[in-house]
Amino acid sequence: MKVKSQLSQLKASYGNISNEDIAEVTGIDLEQIRELENGSAEAIAFDTLAQLCGFFQCTPNDVLFLEWDSIEVDPTPPSAEELRQARELIDKAFAIASAMPPRPAEEIWADFEATVDRIGEQLEQSKSSRNGMKIDD
Repeated sequence: MKVKSQLSQLKASYGNISNEDIAEVTGIDLEQIRELENGSAEAIAFDTLAQLCGFFQCTPNDVLFLEWDSIEVDPTPPSAEELRQARELIDKAFAIASAMPPRPAEEIWADFEATVDRIGEQLEQSKSSRNGMKIDD
C-alpha cells in the first residue's frame, strides 16, 4: 500500500495553476510541491497538507489517496477468540456511546468550531516560530 498525491489533478481542476503560484500563496517550498506532484516525496507534514487543503478548499482525501494494489491480505479467517475480543470491544464502545447524555447540535458544532480555531492558532504559532529558521527535510 502506498500513499499517492493527486496534486496534478487538483491543479488541473483549478485551471492548471502553477507550482510557483501555489508556493507563493501558501509559503510551501517550491521543491516540495514538485516532489509531491511527481510522486518522489517521501512524506508530507500536517501543516503542509493543511495549507494545500486551505488553498484548494478541499480535504486531505482530495490531496492524497491510498494505492491498495500492493497490500497483502492474510487469508486466514480470525479465530473464535479474536472474534470474541472484537465483539467485546465493539460492545464496550457502544455502551460508552449510549451512556453519554444527548447534546444539542448547536453545542456539538460549537465544540467543533472551537477545536478548529484551536488547531488554526497552533498552526499559526508553529509557522511564526519557524520564521527565519532553516529546516532540513
